[in-house]
Parts: sequence; C-alpha cells; structure tokens
Amino acid sequence: MSEAAYRIIDEPAPSRWSHLAVDPLWPMFAYMFGGTWLSWTWFVVNGHAIGSPTRWRETALVVAGFAGSFALAMGLGWAIGAGYIPREQTWLAILAVTLWKMGMTYWIFVLQARTVELFKYFGGQVRSGILVVAAGFFLRGKVMALMPNGLWMVVLS
Repeated sequence: MSEAAYRIIDEPAPSRWSHLAVDPLWPMFAYMFGGTWLSWTWFVVNGHAIGSPTRWRETALVVAGFAGSFALAMGLGWAIGAGYIPREQTWLAILAVTLWKMGMTYWIFVLQARTVELFKYFGGQVRSGILVVAAGFFLRGKVMALMPNGLWMVVLS
C-alpha cells in the first residue's frame, strides 16, 4: 500500500520559484503604475512562485484579459472608424478597455490574496515588490514607445 501524504487542497504547493514570491498587492500596484504588460505577467510568475492551487486559472485569466482587451480595442477602433462613436468621444470610449483591465486585475488579485496568506502561514517568505513597481513606472514610457500603433498601447498600458 502506497503512503499518500495528507494535503489540504488550498495549501500552496512548494515551488522552485518560491524565492520570487511577493504579496499580490505589488503586481496590482504594477498595473496602476506600469501597465498590464508588467502586472499580468508578474501575476503569472507570482502564482507559480507561491504554488497557488489556482495558478492555471490565474494564467487563463491573464490570457483572457489580454484577448478581451485586444477585442475591445479592435471593436472600439471599428466603431470609431464606422462613425458610431464620434472621434471627440474616443478617450471616453477607451474607458471600457480600462475598466475591463481593472476588473481582470482585481479578479486575479483576489484569487492570489487567499493563497498568499496560506503561503505565509506555512512558512513561506514574501518579498517587497517596490523596486519592480518603481522600475515599471519609469520604464512605462519606453515600453509604450516600442508599440507600433495605438492599439497595442491601449491593450498593454
């Protein structure tokens, strides 16, 4: 008879990336100060670092977030080009993409916030992410300058 270790389903699984773990508040700040290009990729890495039982759901949410942002931006571009949205209202229409990205960021944050508390309870150490957030803030302009057109800037900002 094989011995199976007792495991709580929500208990974080050990990871070789555990030394990179941060509180999910830092990737959320990265969204505010850097953009989705930094925040959502950081959420994926952090989910694996803390051994989140929902890390694949978080990864799927990031993929859905980028796909949804792209689809919304394309739809808005079409609506503006077809004349359904006046050009003067473009910046107001882009708020739909911003709200989508904010909602997805908060959803991923909530999923990771539960796990990181268990990670810390079971002896895991979390680091401060202030340096990454600050770097994202200062690099934001340079990253956005690499974008070939406004569509990608709307999706990744």
